Amino acid sequence: MPKKDFRRALYFGSPEKLGRRNKLFVSLCRLGAVLLGYYIFVRLTGLAIPCVFHEITGLKCPGCGITHMMMYIAELRFGDAFFSNPLMFVLFPFAGAGLCVKLLFMPEWLEIHSKVYRCIETVLLAAVIIFGVVRNIIHI
Repeated sequence: MPKKDFRRALYFGSPEKLGRRNKLFVSLCRLGAVLLGYYIFVRLTGLAIPCVFHEITGLKCPGCGITHMMMYIAELRFGDAFFSNPLMFVLFPFAGAGLCVKLLFMPEWLEIHSKVYRCIETVLLAAVIIFGVVRNIIHI
């Protein structure tokens, strides 16, 4: 099998998809490196990025607790991780699965301008807004 055909068969798609997949993979690797660096920094110093919304209003934003959640997950303390930010704890595995599907198969329905992508985006935005309001009403 010629080298070009082997790469096409290995990566499930056209050369265009291969290029987009490589860009996505490099972006995810960079993001992972930044997150790992932040994790190490927080572990060594105990300093974390404060929530500006919480500092100004005294209320929790939908993202408050993500740093603690990730620290607890790294320590395999999943119960504490859940209570740090329940919505993100539930959504992260789905986001990871979606990224894996996108990275492996590059389906058209997961492209940014597709109807499915926009529907997922709208549902997630609504969930984040509702969670942000509810968490401050019942103090979670």
